[in-house]
Amino acid sequence: MDMVNQLLIHLIIILFPIFIQQFFFSRKKIIDNLHYQILNGCMFGLSAVLCMAVPVQMIGSFQGDLRSIPLIISIVYGSGKYVPGIIALLIAVLYRYYICGDAVLIAELSFLLILGPAFLFVKSFLGYSSVRRIAICLLLSLNSVFITYVLLTFYIKSYQYDMEGQIHSLMMSMILAFASLIGMGISTLLKEHLIETAYLKLELERSEKLKIVSQIAASVAHEVRNPLTVVKGFLQLVKESVDDKKKDYLKIALDELDRAEFIITDYLNLAKPHSDQLELIEVASFLGSTLEMMNSYGLIQNVQIQLNCNQTDLYVRADKPKLSQVLLNLIKNGVEAIPDYGEVTINAYYRFEEIFIEIIDTGKGMSKEDLDNVGTAFFTTKDTGTGLGVLVTVRIVEALKGKIAFESVVGKGTKVVLRFPAAKKNH
Repeated sequence: MDMVNQLLIHLIIILFPIFIQQFFFSRKKIIDNLHYQILNGCMFGLSAVLCMAVPVQMIGSFQGDLRSIPLIISIVYGSGKYVPGIIALLIAVLYRYYICGDAVLIAELSFLLILGPAFLFVKSFLGYSSVRRIAICLLLSLNSVFITYVLLTFYIKSYQYDMEGQIHSLMMSMILAFASLIGMGISTLLKEHLIETAYLKLELERSEKLKIVSQIAASVAHEVRNPLTVVKGFLQLVKESVDDKKKDYLKIALDELDRAEFIITDYLNLAKPHSDQLELIEVASFLGSTLEMMNSYGLIQNVQIQLNCNQTDLYVRADKPKLSQVLLNLIKNGVEAIPDYGEVTINAYYRFEEIFIEIIDTGKGMSKEDLDNVGTAFFTTKDTGTGLGVLVTVRIVEALKGKIAFESVVGKGTKVVLRFPAAKKNH
């Protein structure tokens, strides 16, 4: 009974820093801040220390606890940063040295064996699905249980306990293993809930911004386009009856009118991204024809565009003109991001019931701050532009039941990943 009570105390200690985090998690700029990462590591490190301070007596002087849970959580849920996990681990290790005991070296070895595999997932962990992340955490918890059992077995054999003592220790190990899995399960479910809540909050904020822009687009775009069309028509008529110098002026005016029409079209696409004209599209041939339209533009910019897709059985169901608009816009952005010369690579492949299309450029890349703002209204890294191109692209992808993600490194380039549900060809 005492063991159960102590394990319940451990669970409260483990969950405490997760509840504290919910006040910070939804604010991404705070999460990326070094001070927050240090605070995060200290909270989970303190949680591990408190677990060690009230251990469960297994057999003899061998003690068990749930210290591995907060340490694993701090490592894998560190938003791709090593700082929280390292700080939490250092706090736990220093405390273990402070309390000393006969098995300090064995305890440090257990830290290495239990937490070493967790550090392998730091960078890739948040890229996995929610179910996969929970499964990984449970496996890491099972690993900690297994290592604890091995050390316990070694301890029992070293001190030559009788059969009754061995059975008692086995029962205690099973209870500890059950508590460890329960604690890890609850912790990961709470962390996933925080991630989902933060994502929904960001989506709600973005949706509100899009709603405002869409309302402006719907009320203004048509009214502005009509007089522009009239002015453009008259300028084209006048152009035929003026001298060459005035023709140059009129050409500039017409070019600016074309640019204004392009901006208005972006607003209209933003207001009405949906389309019911869906058709089965064979990805490889569609990408090939799309690239043909961009090759000349790439050559002018000293950029080589290449396609990697040898599969002819990749199909998506989409609106062809709108999907073409998405790809042309992203490829054009990739070409324009390259200052001198380089290449834009398009990869297409099938994975997990989805078709992936990657657009990778070797351009100047984007900073972390710029990457966070990509897809928001009126944000652009270009000297000239409205910031609506990527926003329209995101809206179209979402309307086609797809997903879009951006990855970028300053000085190395940008990678855009499109994901669409795979479709099957009807025979």
